Amino acid sequence: MAKTNRRDVLRYGAAGAVTAATAVVAGQELASADPPPGLDGVTSQVPGLKDTLDGLKAPLDPRDFDEIFKGKKIRGLHGLRGRNELMINNRRLALTEIETLFVPADGSPPYVGTGWISALNHYDPVEVDTRRNREGLRKLARKVVDVLGDSELAPSAAQEHGH
Repeated sequence: MAKTNRRDVLRYGAAGAVTAATAVVAGQELASADPPPGLDGVTSQVPGLKDTLDGLKAPLDPRDFDEIFKGKKIRGLHGLRGRNELMINNRRLALTEIETLFVPADGSPPYVGTGWISALNHYDPVEVDTRRNREGLRKLARKVVDVLGDSELAPSAAQEHGH
């Protein structure tokens, strides 16, 4: 049987605790946009854990936005869980990507591209963010606010639909 001393128990126990805490907190960070509750108490007790956890947080997409437009809070998140999300006054709006023909207002030739539609802009797609158009999700959010006027999104606006 291997001889175990107190130093080895403390060393490997601390390493195991840091690894386990990192895995738990990283899992919570990936599963939720909100920080896990009580994290400050854990990170202050384990040296170096706060720096490790800060490095695990995914950077925000530079196209993400959270702003007020015409009195409504609009928030767009790019690529969250593999999909883009749009919220109007904290209510989710389901988005569908479709291939469609775009006719540029500047007179340049029409082209086929990928656009977003929702229940509110079903026949007026907004081009997805590309090199040509970096503000597609924001443009869609503003278009939805214009259509809504003083109304709010219904709960059914969050229901996915396909084409």
